[in-house]
Amino acid sequence: MTIEDARRQFPHTWTDMIYLNHAAISPLPFVVRDAVDRYLERRALKGIESYPWANKMALETKGLIADLLHTKPERIAFTLNTAEGVSILASGIDWQPGDRILLYRYEYPANVYPYLNQKRYGVEIDYMEPHDWRITLDVVKKHVTPRTRLLSLSFVQFLTGFRAEVEAIGKFCKEQNIIFAVDAIQGLPHSYIDVEKSNIDFLATGSHKWIMGTEGLGFVYISERAQSLIHQKSMGAASVSHPFNFFDFDVDRLRDDASRYENGTLNFPGIAALNAVMKFHADFGFAEIEKQVLAHSAYLISRFKTRGVKILTPDNESERAGIVSIEIEEPEELLERLQKKNIVVAVRAGKLRLSPHFYNTEEELRTAVNVIFE
Repeated sequence: MTIEDARRQFPHTWTDMIYLNHAAISPLPFVVRDAVDRYLERRALKGIESYPWANKMALETKGLIADLLHTKPERIAFTLNTAEGVSILASGIDWQPGDRILLYRYEYPANVYPYLNQKRYGVEIDYMEPHDWRITLDVVKKHVTPRTRLLSLSFVQFLTGFRAEVEAIGKFCKEQNIIFAVDAIQGLPHSYIDVEKSNIDFLATGSHKWIMGTEGLGFVYISERAQSLIHQKSMGAASVSHPFNFFDFDVDRLRDDASRYENGTLNFPGIAALNAVMKFHADFGFAEIEKQVLAHSAYLISRFKTRGVKILTPDNESERAGIVSIEIEEPEELLERLQKKNIVVAVRAGKLRLSPHFYNTEEELRTAVNVIFE
């Protein structure tokens, strides 16, 4: 698949719109629309009782996710969103008074509130202060205490675009017996990650940003170690094996894989969308997607450097992904000016944030930069 082939999947590229806000929400390619249409049509006609065939699709989709994360399908469970996924872990640990959770000071709220909610059990929250907006292994080591029980960190930070060195941090956490949790919503599918090699215990994401799926569907990766530490706080018929063994209720029949956290009926239309878009990405090639996204962020950083603005995003390729953020005067007025030109970016915490995806072109980026500084 070429860039031109990929762009034909996005009707907004046929107009004068330049969409550079994939860190907020992505447009839906035609393959997603068609997959959801097919699912709904089948449900409306002769596939009304959808569970047998839709569940088969869900299992296939877990396989696609597992391939992306370099793990096994049985370690994947579907959720509504990132926050619900994080809450499985945060609410499931048997916290003891004095346990400490380590978070990033400028973390996205979905990766904070589930942990703050545990303070009622006597848990203390510590916040890492970044060095030059970077959370490195040295920063982690500086903030860890003997009572640190869990570290939660975004794979790619929503504000700066900094990509964490998860392999080094995961190795350290394993050595210190610290649970390592990762919010991956700003890093998938365009940044390589191997959850097992990186000793990640728990990973959560939604599918409506860079993955280009629909809202209301996310997924988690749960290692066997993490599962052994989680006391399930919510449960339904789908949490147990043999759920249709009516009137023989036994919580000891919990499924032995991550599907125990799915509880009930899944969002099959959303899974149909995710199934289609994961195949779309695989057809283009995940390595090629990462190459294109990194080229775009490098181009923007280079152009912003020549203009002398303060760039929050690292120049080092290993420390960035698709987000590029800058400090600039009157960002809200600039945002409005860009919107009038049909160029879609974002302002977060007073910073101008651009987040192009693999199908964007250098010409689109050049146009956006020219408007910013006109």
